[in-house]
Amino acid sequence: MRRHRRWFLAAAVLTLLVDQVSKALVRAFVPLGASVPIVPNAIYLTHTQNPGAAFGLFPNATMLLIIVALFVSAIFLWLGRQGFDRRRVAIAVGMMLGGALGNLFDRVRFGAVTDFIDLRVWPIFNFADTALTVGAFLLLWWGAVAQPSESHQKTNENLEDKTEGLEQHEETKG
Repeated sequence: MRRHRRWFLAAAVLTLLVDQVSKALVRAFVPLGASVPIVPNAIYLTHTQNPGAAFGLFPNATMLLIIVALFVSAIFLWLGRQGFDRRRVAIAVGMMLGGALGNLFDRVRFGAVTDFIDLRVWPIFNFADTALTVGAFLLLWWGAVAQPSESHQKTNENLEDKTEGLEQHEETKG
């Protein structure tokens, strides 16, 4: 079961790196409150600081959000230490860890999270938020929809058994 840890760590580090670099660039080159069109009428870089959680929940509850992020990150790290039976699960959980740490670092350093991806039809968000959402969605998708049925798994096991039997038969023959 202690497999795919490297995928988990790589996804976490890559997510954290992209998140922190993108936020640093926005803080350096886009004044707070300014908005720069990337795709006019669709995607903007809008530099905001969010002292709360998603959708403006828990405004100015920085300490509570830091504690929650530490707890969630600890769970993700514990899962990573256990290992994963599937690479895609390791990557999804790694993305979620990287996202949680990215926003945690902002809260600790600045007292608020830097948000900048503005679709104008959704609250402004960042790469860490995206990684958390996509990672959670992938886990739900793979758990609920993409899992092969039990009968399908048994069919695959039976085919594997038959294939092994044929290979052994061919070896003894030849």
